[in-house]
Amino acid sequence: MLPYDKNCVAMTFSRLLGVGVYPAINFLLKKGWISKASDLENDTIIDTVIKKLDLTERYVDTAWTTVKVGMKGMPDGRYYATNWGPSGSAGGKGHAFTIIKKGGVGIFGNNQEVKKSAQKESRPYHQTLRETHRVSVYGPIG
Repeated sequence: MLPYDKNCVAMTFSRLLGVGVYPAINFLLKKGWISKASDLENDTIIDTVIKKLDLTERYVDTAWTTVKVGMKGMPDGRYYATNWGPSGSAGGKGHAFTIIKKGGVGIFGNNQEVKKSAQKESRPYHQTLRETHRVSVYGPIG
């Protein structure tokens, strides 16, 4: 498995379940929904876990601007989100994140999307998500 702070899917399920990354992975293993932690790098397995968690499909491949406004009418809770649609993660370049709705709408990402280089300053995911980016959203978790 990728190091936990680089595995956006593990981090997202962790935030969704309200536990640490390793307890989240252990939960998924005990349920038999994954056979090894690296399964969380597979789009088909991710989709299976979303279904097993009984997360309602809210948006599929929809512009972030539409999702952001529409989430205001959704129930409060934690939502699984991806910046890819039903066609998959575009060759592994997709990113999973959590939308937390409690009155307002917040985003929880992880270190994978923070770019550090001599030319670029670090930026959290919510600052890199653009209005035109397409996202899919499932939840909230019960």
